[in-house]
Amino acid sequence: MKKLLSIALFLCATIAGYSQEYEPTEGWPYLFRDFKSAIVYYNDGKAESASINVHLMKNDLHFTDKEKIMLVHDANKIDSVVCEDKTVLIRRGNLYVTRIYATDYVVIGTTSQCDFNALSDGSGAYGSPTTTASTQNVASFSDHGNMAALRYKELTQNKYNTSVLATNNRTVLVVNDRAICQANKRGVSELLTKEQKKEFNKFIKENKIKWKDINSLILVAQFLDNYIKNDALLL
Repeated sequence: MKKLLSIALFLCATIAGYSQEYEPTEGWPYLFRDFKSAIVYYNDGKAESASINVHLMKNDLHFTDKEKIMLVHDANKIDSVVCEDKTVLIRRGNLYVTRIYATDYVVIGTTSQCDFNALSDGSGAYGSPTTTASTQNVASFSDHGNMAALRYKELTQNKYNTSVLATNNRTVLVVNDRAICQANKRGVSELLTKEQKKEFNKFIKENKIKWKDINSLILVAQFLDNYIKNDALLL
C-alpha cells in the first residue's frame, strides 16, 4: 500500500470501473464489464496474479480459475489490487475503493455496492437466494479445494438478460491508511479537531471547494495530507 500511495498525482481514467455504456445487472452484479488481469497484493508483502472482478453484493473479490469463478477466502489479508489496465483497488473497511487520486497519506476513490434491500425478497445473482448467494464458492487463490464453482461461460452469456442492478456509488477519502469518510464537508470535518475545523472552513471558502469536482477534492486531499505530515492529524 505504501508503495502504491507514493505516487503523488494519479488520476484514474474511469470512476469505479464504469463507463457510460456499462451498468451491472442482476445476472452480472460486478464492478467491471468483464474480469481483469491483475496482481493482488497482500498485507504480508506477497503478491499473486489473477483475473479478478468485484462482486457488488458484499464487495467480494472474485477470480477465474479456467471455467470457474471463485470467491477469495479471507479477504482481510488483501491490501490492494493493481489491474493490467492501471485500475487500482485498495481494500479498506471491508470495501474495495477504486483509486482516482493519491497523495502520500490520502486517497480519493469510489466505492460501489448493490442495493441489497432491493434484492432481498427476490433471487440473487446465479439464480440462488440473495441470503446465500454471496457465501457460496469460498476458496483461496492457492487452495480451491473441491468446492462447487460457477461456470464462467454460462454466467457471461446471460449477464444482460436480467434487470439493471441498483447500485450505491460513493466518492470517499481514505485518510492515513485507516479512516474512510464521505468526500464531503461533514465527512472530512468528523476527522478534525475543533480548531482544525475552523481552519478547514476558512480553507473551503478561500478555495471555493466544490465537492463534486475532482480538482476541489484534490485540494482537500492535499490539505489533509499536510496535516498528517506535520503530525497534526493522528488517526
